[in-house]
Amino acid sequence: MRLLVHTAGEADLLLDNRDVGDITTRAARVRDRCEQLTNATDPEDPLNNNAWNDDHPSGPAPSPLLGALRTLASTDDLNDLDVVILGTSQSPADPLDTLPIAQTLALAPTGTVKPVHSITALAVPGLSEALIAHALTGHLEQASRYEQALLTWGTGATAVGLGALTALSQHGVPWQLILTSTDSGYRRIDPLGRLDTDPVAAVLVRWRLFAALDILASGERPAIDLTTTQRDLIRDAAARHRAGLEARDCPSLRALLADAVVRRDGTASLTVRRYITSRYEELLATDRHTHPDARDLLRHVANPRGGPPLGALLGRITERATTDPVISAATGLPSYRWLFSDEAEALRSIGNGSHNLRQPGHRDAAIVGAYLTGYQTDGTGWRDARLPEPPTAPAHSVLTVWLAGNRSDQHTATIGQLLLQQGPPAAITDHLGVDQPTIRAVIFGTPSDTGSLTQAATDAQELTAAGHHATPHPLDAFTGIDPDAVHDTISRHLTADTAALLLIPTGVKPALLTLLQATRRLAAQHGIPLFVGQLATPAAATTLTDVYLWPALTGGDLPLLVAAREALNNLELDVAWRLLAASAIDTHVTDQARRLAAAFASRTPHRDDQWPHPDPAPTPDRTGRTRHMAVQRLELLDAALTHITEPAERMRILVLAADTLEASIAAAPNQTVPASRSPRRGAGAKYQEFRENLGRIARLRSRDAHAARILLILNHARDHTPITHGAHGNPDTVVADATDHLTAAWSLGPTEKAALPRDVATLLRHAIAAATAQKLGQPNQPGNLLTLHQRIDQHIAAAIARRQR
Repeated sequence: MRLLVHTAGEADLLLDNRDVGDITTRAARVRDRCEQLTNATDPEDPLNNNAWNDDHPSGPAPSPLLGALRTLASTDDLNDLDVVILGTSQSPADPLDTLPIAQTLALAPTGTVKPVHSITALAVPGLSEALIAHALTGHLEQASRYEQALLTWGTGATAVGLGALTALSQHGVPWQLILTSTDSGYRRIDPLGRLDTDPVAAVLVRWRLFAALDILASGERPAIDLTTTQRDLIRDAAARHRAGLEARDCPSLRALLADAVVRRDGTASLTVRRYITSRYEELLATDRHTHPDARDLLRHVANPRGGPPLGALLGRITERATTDPVISAATGLPSYRWLFSDEAEALRSIGNGSHNLRQPGHRDAAIVGAYLTGYQTDGTGWRDARLPEPPTAPAHSVLTVWLAGNRSDQHTATIGQLLLQQGPPAAITDHLGVDQPTIRAVIFGTPSDTGSLTQAATDAQELTAAGHHATPHPLDAFTGIDPDAVHDTISRHLTADTAALLLIPTGVKPALLTLLQATRRLAAQHGIPLFVGQLATPAAATTLTDVYLWPALTGGDLPLLVAAREALNNLELDVAWRLLAASAIDTHVTDQARRLAAAFASRTPHRDDQWPHPDPAPTPDRTGRTRHMAVQRLELLDAALTHITEPAERMRILVLAADTLEASIAAAPNQTVPASRSPRRGAGAKYQEFRENLGRIARLRSRDAHAARILLILNHARDHTPITHGAHGNPDTVVADATDHLTAAWSLGPTEKAALPRDVATLLRHAIAAATAQKLGQPNQPGNLLTLHQRIDQHIAAAIARRQR
């Protein structure tokens, strides 16, 4: 069986809807023609030949539905075709509701073409996607399984047609359009035809997930096809990422800085402070070419046995700048200026937050991103390979495209005014991770449509005056449109700062279709999501509420889902949920991923509305959700480690394990302390007190001593990885060295030494047991974070499988 979906409109009665008139007059014309058609002995005559008994302004014949049926009948029988005519029936009633037209048409065309299987007029109670999709879904669930659906495109409310596409996509029915308003006659097209680039590869590049892309493009049956040149670029970028985790040099560390500021994930900022000292050493070596006596100021002011932390070292340098001749002599050198630059300050801020898995702040990320744009790595290689340039700065602008109307109703807001009042839809701001993104607008106006181009210019001026970027462009929507010219016009406004494309579906349908195809192609080329905005009440245009789901459901979100799953399994959970927010996956899955990210980072434990439900904590209070969930967080890391073989990535898991423990302690309420001791303040102080207590226990010969030693080894190993303060690139060696160093201080015997871990995998397993012994939670709990993680992964995998069918 096949399905033809038609959106009823005034053009079905051959009324010229460009002759707007007042609503009362238009409604009267519709009633008159419906009555004429109902009473006609031969409905074919007025529908085909404009033979009406009136002088109403008329459009070209035939009636669009009749023309579509005849086009299909010219090549096939129609006895396997169900026809559904959608008509609006709103509450309160709108004078221009189209259900009467749909009901009249349902009776009129059946005798004029080959017989169809059935024809139904279906009422839709409103113009929102949810209402339209619900109405059509009811029919789809009652009917036989359709092998194909066709939607007439050219008449009726655009919102009704777009809502119908969502229902068809949700039901898994492949669809095409029948164009009914073109000079070349009625024809079938697939607006979602094959793209000239792989959007999955582009999205993974855009989010700097090079290692994941390398894996997906490798093997005998790669999931992604790359050219040799593309594969070389990807592998080089993945190698730089691994080298950065081993802190080999400043260029590789800059790759990790870019990861941190582009992804803005709490787990991606582990390496930033190491870059401050590495860059300082690099600049100092250059300074010594002209100032051979220049000293390393960080070592100059450090304690004999090392320490204190970098912030304290910089404080000492500042205090002695006028009294210490070694420091005074260095104050004019580039290496000195680097230590106290805005960039170094932003890196320190991000690095301090990384201990508690805090996301980089927008200001800090912007400063570091601007700094990184000064370093080119691959020249024009990415562009030459037809891949997007990997960003080095956070993107936070939305390129918005629409065709301006002619302001026939001066009481409604224009699209530009709606964007200024409300901003982009929530799906976009969630994806970007910012509340008020910058808008870059390409506003087309039709010169032959009175007022359209003028309105485009007015909207552009208002947006620009408000601090955004907007440009009007002429587009003759009623004559031949050059798709390549439209594509090129929009592409000129894409920048490295563009994080999403938003198409607002206004204007005549042929032009809208061209804009859709151009923006879809650009989104795939640049690895950014395309959103099609949904107007809640398009006739009044009072609010821009949400986005349509069908672009994502028809495969548009497949790249986002693939990238989200990679981020989820890499435990970059903030990245995962933001990618899911731009997809059409069940919003419950996105919400659970967002809550998982919060729980993993011990973030907002006091907010029930931001915490996983059901609650995985043993008690629903702040202590239960922080200290007493440390075991669950370590279990999640232990499970992730089983899938990771790269030493550099295992190093990252090692650091992350210690950070999750620190975050669990730091976010907990203050513990009761003896009256003789005044409690320190601040998150860092809480973790320091926790470690000091472990240190006292570790020296004892009690049952708790082994657990305390394990957690101290975890902390010491974290602090001596190459991306923190160490130098060795093998994570197992880092663990072994930490064990040897601490056991010497504890004066342990051979049996006690042998019980301590000497590799990352063993350390993580022991850390789970140690945290349990320290009353930081219980392992293997039903509904724990690992279970939630697995459930989210299963949902994403199922959504990917549906898109690929």
